[in-house]
Amino acid sequence: MATQSYRERMKAARAEGRAKRLAEKAAWQRQIELHVEVRRMSLEAVKAGIRARGDRITLYTPAQLRAQADALIGPWLVVQAKARIAERNSQHLSNPKVPANRALPLNETHVQNAGPR
Repeated sequence: MATQSYRERMKAARAEGRAKRLAEKAAWQRQIELHVEVRRMSLEAVKAGIRARGDRITLYTPAQLRAQADALIGPWLVVQAKARIAERNSQHLSNPKVPANRALPLNETHVQNAGPR
């Protein structure tokens, strides 16, 4: 087997570094998505509880709502958020109307938006 040239070794090293950066970025984005979803679900639960008591949400400041929501966060809510994210992602990936790469050339986008007149 012939040894790789310097150019091929550098190309492989760049590809490996890029793959590592993309994997780290994807993991970071998944972590942020989970954090945001947990906070959103806890705030929804607090608002639903306030409505169930017959109070109005406008009687509470956003800081009070957030404090109550943060107190509500627990492991069970994280599990529910993970399930919601997994369901949303599976629905998104199974949607035939959404292209796999989500990127369209500008001219195709204009053609789709304009349509026949």
